[in-house]
Amino acid sequence: MEQSSMNSKFKKLERLDSIKVGYARVSSLDDRQKLGLEVQTEALADCSIIFSEKQSGSNDNRVELDKAINLAKDLASSGKQVSFCVYKMDRLSRKTSTLLKLVEDLKEYGIEFVSIKENIDTATPTGILMYQLLGIFAEFELNNLRQRTREGLEQARKNGVVLGKQPIPIDKKQEIIRLYQMNSLPIKTIAKRLKLSESSIYKVARQHGLSRRYPQKLL
Repeated sequence: MEQSSMNSKFKKLERLDSIKVGYARVSSLDDRQKLGLEVQTEALADCSIIFSEKQSGSNDNRVELDKAINLAKDLASSGKQVSFCVYKMDRLSRKTSTLLKLVEDLKEYGIEFVSIKENIDTATPTGILMYQLLGIFAEFELNNLRQRTREGLEQARKNGVVLGKQPIPIDKKQEIIRLYQMNSLPIKTIAKRLKLSESSIYKVARQHGLSRRYPQKLL
């Protein structure tokens, strides 16, 4: 949307008490499935302003979506009655957890969420119920992810994959001890030379009860 057209839209919005902010999104997959911008914008025709972009639904960083949400928040903060409208819920996100977070964020500003295709409007009892169901599905999605992660880790263990941080080899530990006790090299230098973190150097030193003897300063 061009800047001059956008400014003109904003001036018109200032005169309205009730405002609908529309958001439309397409991806290459949507184009093949005939869910283009035209279909969405026609459905959002009664919106006061529409933001649109071509981005993947899995991408949570979308410029036009951020603009739409920020505008809706600004308008709601100025006392306007605002609704945030999409053609389908997956236009906001294909991940239920992300979708729920976005709707919850809008709700905190008193902004109603409307999805035309699913007939959801959080200003109605049915819409509130659907919103609550989103929370249930988001939790279900999260639990499924955790379960798949546990199963993947278990299978990796069975296949002999060593998980977690690899232990420091004995010969490298001995080199740490030798260099640490020399007192002439800074810990940072030792870590860089052995390609380890400084915390690993200190950990080995603690395990072996090592301490550095620093020369006393002359008064």
